[in-house]
Amino acid sequence: MEIRPASVAQISKARNGRYIQIDDDVQGVANALWRIDKHIRLRYSEAGGYYVIYWTDNPNLAEEDEGDHNTYLIFTAQDLDHRIVKRMEEVYWRCKQPGYSFADELEAQEVKAKAAERREWTEKNGPLYERLAHGMRKDLGYDQSRIFVPS
Repeated sequence: MEIRPASVAQISKARNGRYIQIDDDVQGVANALWRIDKHIRLRYSEAGGYYVIYWTDNPNLAEEDEGDHNTYLIFTAQDLDHRIVKRMEEVYWRCKQPGYSFADELEAQEVKAKAAERREWTEKNGPLYERLAHGMRKDLGYDQSRIFVPS
């Protein structure tokens, strides 16, 4: 069910035929997203029980319209409040800056997360592997403290 910008609480018909009241706080988020960009849309997934924020290439598209149009998922959220609007404003502003790539930012965050994961794994398992390596050197006879110098 798509949530259209409006100024008062309204009743919308869901796909399953039930009527659902859309409160002012949800409507306020939908209005704020629409003010950021007319292509940004909000809908509620009745099956999954979460909100979907997406971009459509046709800002005048009505829910009933069938046809050839593109939509792109921006993100999903379990709870809907104005933190989502704040995050969308930040991302939208960054995307409008010349040379900015959201994909590059995501890749950098992924690299940072993998490095943190490796560091955590090393801190957790490093001493164990150090003792294992020492034990193997001792068992194989590589822990000799003498040096052989050929003449």
